[in-house]
Amino acid sequence: MKKQSCRNCHNIDLNKKEETEGRLSGRYRYGCTVQRSGFICGFIISDEKLEALVCPNWKGGKMEEADYERLADEFGKRLQTLYDRWNMWKIRGCPEADVPDGEYLNRLRSGIEAMMRQIENTFVEADYPECYYAPLPPVMDVDYMANCQQIKESAIRALEEYRNNKDYLWLADHIRHLDNEDKENSEAYRLLCHVQSLEEAICEDAYLHMKRVSFQESLYDDMANCKKRILKRKRRPSNKKSKKNSPQIVGQLRIGDLKAS
Repeated sequence: MKKQSCRNCHNIDLNKKEETEGRLSGRYRYGCTVQRSGFICGFIISDEKLEALVCPNWKGGKMEEADYERLADEFGKRLQTLYDRWNMWKIRGCPEADVPDGEYLNRLRSGIEAMMRQIENTFVEADYPECYYAPLPPVMDVDYMANCQQIKESAIRALEEYRNNKDYLWLADHIRHLDNEDKENSEAYRLLCHVQSLEEAICEDAYLHMKRVSFQESLYDDMANCKKRILKRKRRPSNKKSKKNSPQIVGQLRIGDLKAS
């Protein structure tokens, strides 16, 4: 059974509209083919308010019934998806690492509440989906992180892989031959600091930072490309001409000539 309202009634005439003036200025009402007044049973400030109006002469149709059942099924699936996602992220953690898992879970909880309000405003209680009656997930501590042990184990493996990477080892050796100022301004230094940051996160049990830093596969490409650029600069010929090979200018005195004079 659908929730009856002027919005889904066959008797409403949207082509007929009366707008009010004076104290009720800004309100309006649409036409109705069965009301004595020729208009629906109340004034509204927006079409959304049509859902709050209904009269005993409401009339639906087969198309509206089909749409209603389809919409009820869709809302039920969307709400169940939110519940399933909350339960999965509570155990495994969120795929993203911008904020702690607890904050993501609370956002999902708010989404569940909003979907429940939509269901209440759209359907009669007899047509609420079964998952509507599931317990609302609890509010989580915003700093909650799921699966901390696995996060730390993955971070330790990632740190070991970084340190054994041939490009990392080459860049680390390259950095050792630079002055302090050149080190801090180099791209290689920033890439190596990324690895150092992961080590510090492991030591401090900073699980969010471990999760954020451990799974950056692009770091390997960044280190390889950085090495290529450095080698390319080293192979680039210098624009400065060697004094030893510079041609003798006509009429220029040689050191020997000066001595002889």
